[in-house]
Amino acid sequence: MSGEMQVYEEQPLTAAQIRIQVDLIQSVMREVMKNGEHYGVIPGCGKKPSLLKPGAEKIMFTFRLVADPEVEVVDLYHPTIVGHREYRVKVRISARNGTYLGAGVGSCCTLENKYRFKGGEKEGTGRPVPTEYWNLRKAGKMDDAQALLGGPGFAPGKLDGKWEVCSIGEKVEHDNPADYYNTCEKMAKKRALVDATLTVTAASDIFTQDLEDLQENGVLKSSGSAPEEQRKMPEQAPDAPPAGEKKGPKDPAAPISEPQVKAIHAILNKIGVQGDKERHDKVASILKLDGLSSINALTKGQASTVIDALSAEANKK
Repeated sequence: MSGEMQVYEEQPLTAAQIRIQVDLIQSVMREVMKNGEHYGVIPGCGKKPSLLKPGAEKIMFTFRLVADPEVEVVDLYHPTIVGHREYRVKVRISARNGTYLGAGVGSCCTLENKYRFKGGEKEGTGRPVPTEYWNLRKAGKMDDAQALLGGPGFAPGKLDGKWEVCSIGEKVEHDNPADYYNTCEKMAKKRALVDATLTVTAASDIFTQDLEDLQENGVLKSSGSAPEEQRKMPEQAPDAPPAGEKKGPKDPAAPISEPQVKAIHAILNKIGVQGDKERHDKVASILKLDGLSSINALTKGQASTVIDALSAEANKK
């Protein structure tokens, strides 16, 4: 077989012909594509891998398809900031002989979270995400899972290949949407290309639509409103330590970090410990110290121990 997309006009395909195309895509996936580069399973979005733009391009190249994008620009209303736009793209797919095979659509706009706001970066606390966090999310106990991390303002993040509890900085609205015009246009084209590739090659049984951008924008979450498949979470993070083994911060002797200070105070608020003296006494009792003048005097290692103990206590309430 030449690898070129077979054009059958109005003739129905036989089961053998369909099997040949499916086998070719699966062969390319195994032998050419790389997990995490051409496709990947997005946490919280089911087990089927999402097709990424480089993977869509590989499939296009395999079948020698030609893409023709059409871009529509729509101005959007915002009460205080001028210039927000939406890019709507339709990608038409043809065979090399010019025969039209199908199309895909995609859109992107400057009002999406990651383009509308700046700030909100994740900063690691040095504390690994507890296995229980994933179990609580899987059970739909989102409030309990959030409390385990330290309350609002904390979220899991993968830093240097490891899952870690992170503090989330404050978001502020970006005042110049034009900074993201080119990015949004390219993102819309990417989404449309992936959609078109899946449609024309009938590869949706192997891949799903590229969901990474929806997850980054907070559209896909493990919540009661999401489909059941999206709510499933791993029993533990992929790189979590074996049961009974605990990972500590990289530099336990270093001074406590600001995210750790915030985490301790957030969990103390959660369990109802108020007042500086009461908080200092609580932390000192966990560390078996005679006394504590300030939480800021702790080391990263001590802070990690305190956060783990307080999180376990908060989870029981």
